[in-house]
Amino acid sequence: MNTSLTLLSALIAVPLIGFLFTLLAKDDETTKGRNVFSVTILTLVSNLFLLWRIALNLDIDKRGLQLSETYNWLDYPKIDLVFGIDMFSLLIIAAIHISLIISLAGIRHRDRAKKSLYALCLLFLAMINGLFISADIYSFYIFFEAMLLPLFLLIGIFGDIKRQVIVSRFFIYNFLGAIFLFIATAVLYNHEGHSISLFSVSKLDLSPKLELCVWGAIFVSFLSRIPIWPFHYWISSINSAVRSPLVFNVVNLIPLTGVYGFIRYCPEAAPDNVSYYFYILEIIAIISMLFISLIGLINKDVQYKIFSFMTIYYIMYMLGALLPIDKILINIGFSLFAFIIITATLEMLTAYLEDEQEDKSIGAHGILCRVPKLSFIYSFLVLAAVGMPVSSLFLNNFVILSHLFSYNIRLGILIMFALLLVAGTLIQELYIFKDNSKISDDTVCIMDISTKMFSWLIFLSGLLIVTFINPLWFIGG
Repeated sequence: MNTSLTLLSALIAVPLIGFLFTLLAKDDETTKGRNVFSVTILTLVSNLFLLWRIALNLDIDKRGLQLSETYNWLDYPKIDLVFGIDMFSLLIIAAIHISLIISLAGIRHRDRAKKSLYALCLLFLAMINGLFISADIYSFYIFFEAMLLPLFLLIGIFGDIKRQVIVSRFFIYNFLGAIFLFIATAVLYNHEGHSISLFSVSKLDLSPKLELCVWGAIFVSFLSRIPIWPFHYWISSINSAVRSPLVFNVVNLIPLTGVYGFIRYCPEAAPDNVSYYFYILEIIAIISMLFISLIGLINKDVQYKIFSFMTIYYIMYMLGALLPIDKILINIGFSLFAFIIITATLEMLTAYLEDEQEDKSIGAHGILCRVPKLSFIYSFLVLAAVGMPVSSLFLNNFVILSHLFSYNIRLGILIMFALLLVAGTLIQELYIFKDNSKISDDTVCIMDISTKMFSWLIFLSGLLIVTFINPLWFIGG
């Protein structure tokens, strides 16, 4: 290693150790899963502490990956695994940990929360942490594909998906993306004779034909992770079937990996021969945004509404990341920090509402009218999601949109229209939940959330408020 610090590799090692402890933990009828749940939460909190230590060692004003760690993997061919982190990836990793804690709290009351669910969650966390700290193309490829194993198992075992063709289609799309990224990685390594930094890929001197082939493969591999035409169906079909809030949130982290891939491989601008095809990508992205937002508006499934909201924002972040503006990256990071937390909490509460509806055999109209604690938190999160000034999502989305308007005003208008449509889907659902026109004295009422859960959600709401301008304020960022 070229540094004495091993904090980055610890972000992978700690979840792997937690994964092993979870598999070996013994739970009987008396403990009822408390042991594995405690190990999982302790692992997540330990990694959050590591992230805090890492943040203290980072130079906020410095661009590029920091705290580099290099491990020799193979001598022939010469392949090293290189890790590094910057404020952008640190914020994303922190938000993912918080979202998993939220999801775990949401499934804690479910009898079907088994030991293997917690174990696979930690294995997935280790892999996605490795992706976000990868600094070279081989490290990135390894973790980009390794996270699919626990993801497939989570979907297949705990996704409640009865149609195997949906899981098969999901596997095929991701497998094809893996093949294209492997080809691009192998060609780049063969061209340079050594492993390549992620920040150097867009600066390599390639022949025009080779450049188009390599970047075409890179684009296909990352787009296969994002719900954009023609890859939109695999994730929408999965999300419409998944009912576990943990699995739902894990699946919806996959598009984030595609967006992150574009950000790392195109840190400032793609090669000139490739930039022409950005216009085609922008057209496809806008059409996908409008189509998915309209479907979300008319769809009666709450899960699909949340999916459409998340998809529109992921595509917007992708378009923002492709702009030739390096400073916009930190705004995307700040916005994603709040976005991941808000959507994870919304999904957890929505799953709770659906469980209560199923248990009480009641409809959605007015379901929040007699549960003041749940009603308050749900209303706050919906308002935060649609752009009310209560989190960093509001201010930084404004900055991102202003850059998109400056780049292409027609593009900006269409993106804004899609955002308004998905905001309408959430407000529409909130209105149904709080519509008391069909409520009477003998109407069955659902159970409100516990005081303990309410306190935890109030803490998260406060976290969103205090990170309104800058989530890095606690380290002087």
